[in-house]
This record gives sequence, C-alpha cells and structure tokens, in this order.
Amino acid sequence: MTRFLLLALLLSLVFVVKLFEWNPGSVNFQYLPGHVIQLPEVALFVLSLGLGAGFVMVVHGTGDFLRWLRNLDDTREEKREEKVTALWKKVREELNRSHVPQALSLLERLVSLYPNHLEALLLLGNLRRSTGDATGAIRLHRRARVFDEEDVRLVLALCEDYRQAGRPDDEMALLGEYFHKKEGRNLDVLGRYRDRLVSRQKWEEALAVQSVLSRSLGKGERRDLEVATLVGIRYETGRLHLDQGETELARRSFRGALKIDPLFSPARIGLAEAQSREGRVSEAFTTLEEGYQKDRDPVYLYRLEEMVLEAGSPERILTAFERAVLADPQNPALLYAQARLYDRLMMVDLAQDRLESLEGRENWEGEFYRLLGDLYLRNKDRASALEAFQKGAHAENHSGRLYCRHCAQRLVRWTGQCPSCRRWGSVSLHPGYVQTPSLQDQSADDRKDSGGSLSDPTIDAYSLGQSG
Repeated sequence: MTRFLLLALLLSLVFVVKLFEWNPGSVNFQYLPGHVIQLPEVALFVLSLGLGAGFVMVVHGTGDFLRWLRNLDDTREEKREEKVTALWKKVREELNRSHVPQALSLLERLVSLYPNHLEALLLLGNLRRSTGDATGAIRLHRRARVFDEEDVRLVLALCEDYRQAGRPDDEMALLGEYFHKKEGRNLDVLGRYRDRLVSRQKWEEALAVQSVLSRSLGKGERRDLEVATLVGIRYETGRLHLDQGETELARRSFRGALKIDPLFSPARIGLAEAQSREGRVSEAFTTLEEGYQKDRDPVYLYRLEEMVLEAGSPERILTAFERAVLADPQNPALLYAQARLYDRLMMVDLAQDRLESLEGRENWEGEFYRLLGDLYLRNKDRASALEAFQKGAHAENHSGRLYCRHCAQRLVRWTGQCPSCRRWGSVSLHPGYVQTPSLQDQSADDRKDSGGSLSDPTIDAYSLGQSG
C-alpha cells in the first residue's frame, strides 16, 4: 500500500512538471489593492487544487475529531454505567442483609456519581425517612421529582415524608396539585387524597375526588367498596348542607346517595330530616315509612317514633307499628319495640301484655326486665315486679337502644356512621336480646339479599357522576 502511494505521488509530481513545460504562460494575480504579482498558470491551478483539498481535509478532520470526542464520552458513560450498576448491586446486597448504614453509604456514592439516578434517589430518600430523617428524605425526593414529575412513586414517597415530618398542609398541597393535573391516573394517590380530605371533613372536595376514583374502576370488589364510600361521602355532604341550613342542597345530596344505593338508610333519614326542617312534616313521615317498606330496617321506625312524638302525632307511629307487626307478627324485636312505644304513650296494659307474651322467647337483656318490672309496679303488682327486677339484675346489660351491625358497638343516639368501625349505614335499632355472631351475620345477609347490593349492574358511570 505504501509503495502504491509513493508511486502515485511521483507520477503526480511528474505530471505537474510536465504541465509547467506545456503551459509556460503567466497571469497577473492581485491579492490586495495595489499589490499584483505574476503567477504561472499552472501554479495558480495547483494552488486552487491545494486550497480545495485543504478545505476538504479540514471538514473531514473536524468531523473525525468530533466523532472521537463522542466516542470518548460514550466510553466514559459506559464505564460510569458499569460502576453505577456495580454499586446498585452492592446496595441491594446490603439491604438484603439488613445492613442499612452500609447501603446508605453506597447510595450516597451512587448519587454523587450519577445525580439523576431516580431509583437511587427514591431509595435513598425512603431509607432516610426510615431512619427518622424526614427532612433529608423530602430534599432527596424533591430533587428526584425535578427529573420526573409524573412518577407516582415519588408523589407517594413525598407525601409520606411530609406526614412523618408533621407537615400535613404540604402533603395536601401536593395531592391537590396531582389531582388537578393528573386526576384519575393513579388510584393509590387519589385514595390517599380522599382519606386526607375525609379526615379533615372536607366533604365537598372529598366527593369530587371519590367520584373520579369510583369511575376509574371496573366492576369488581374494589369498585363496590369505592362506590360504598362514594355513597357515604355524598351523605356527609348532605349533612354538611343540612347543618348549614341549606336544606335544598342537602336534599339533592341525599337523593344522589339513594340513587346509587336505595337501601342506604342514613341518606333516607337525612332526607326526612331536611323535609321536616322545611315544614313538610307529613312528607318526612312518608319518607321514613317508605324506607321501612323497602328495607325492613327497624331504625326507620325508631327515627319515625322520635319525629312523630316531637310533632305531637302519636297516631302516625302507632299505625306504622301496627302495619309492621301485621307484616311480620313473629318478629320479637319488632314486638319489643312496639311495647316500648306503648310504654312511652302510657298505654301500660298493652305494653305489659306485649312484654309478658315475649318473656322466655329470647335471651332478653336487662332493660327488658326493668321495663317489665316498672309496668308491674304501675299496676301495683309488687311481687311480679320484684321477680322481674331480679331477672334484670342477672341479665346482660348494655346502655343504648342502637348498635352497629358490623362491630356491635352500642350507641345512645343514631348516627349515619359508626364512630367505632367508621362504617356508614350500619347503625340500627338493637333487638333487645342477646345476639350470637352467626345471627348478626345472617341479619346483615338478609338485608343485603332483600334489596340488592352495590354491585347492581344498574349502577353505571352516569349515576356515579350525578349530584342528585
């Protein structure tokens, strides 16, 4: 190859010399104003060729130099990637051995070597938080979000950092920012935002988040749970409006909840309360009576009794109980509730007859026997009263006529959400006798089977988004 190049160079020189012999003429060449020289024609030709060749060499040389620099950077990047991979492998090994300090040290080296390594920044921040350094975790996770704001893991990690650091307002701001920009994309973030809003009783904001969350799920157990939560939040939104005197908005919220779950007793009771505050007392009574006809939940009769006696219309509740007893004459809990009503209305003989017919049918609580003893005293039957009081002293005793069907918590006043297990729609009238767990479970199943469940296919995306 070298000999060939030398031969080509010699032939080129010979050719140039011959050109000078064949072209002896010269030309005037002005390279500056007032400066002219004479150049042989061949010299001018050779000079032009040399300049062109030099330009080509400069262009190609520059490209080759730039490629060399890129290759050098790629080589360095490959070496750095190899080092990062090795460090990352060591970090995992140390964590598998539960050597957190060693893992932290390796992660610090890794982050200094590769500042935009998201996985390293995320893991390092989580380890910092686990060691109690929430402030350091916040700094690292914020730094990581500069490189990728859409990474949900970083959003959740930063929320946990704020929670541990005692900065709930910053957590709420971050979740709100995510919801308004990326709503519906990640169920975990939306669920966390919903929970924070519920804990602060910001029901209207929680309703907006829960509506998006419920629509984002397909049919299944998770969707049923979220729809049930949606119903509860709609109810709480209605209670908020009712407490603020906005009865029309309250009614719309309650009806919206009933549209999704027609058997949700708190919404129907709330609707009756809103109607009563608007002066439509008879309509409120009808609402509660319709609720009992749909659900057979005695809590409707309990609330109707309170509302009717407050309005001074005892005949309405007496009629309601008579109809209920005719429909289910063997229900001891219903008959006991009717006897208590007779006692409140001073219908002593009817109350006593009813309780005497129920005695021995169930394992009654102490309140049953105390009421029976009091009725005996009113009729001046001291011996029977003493016997009843003695039975009541040995029977199981609890305060409160209401209870939660899920956790069995006893309550004195009705509420839409159990304060113990935080379930909506679980508070009902206690039957008055000692229940076994199997009987409680069967009662809940009967209610569900009699009226359907939240997985009803008629609950579609349109109904989820309605405000009532």
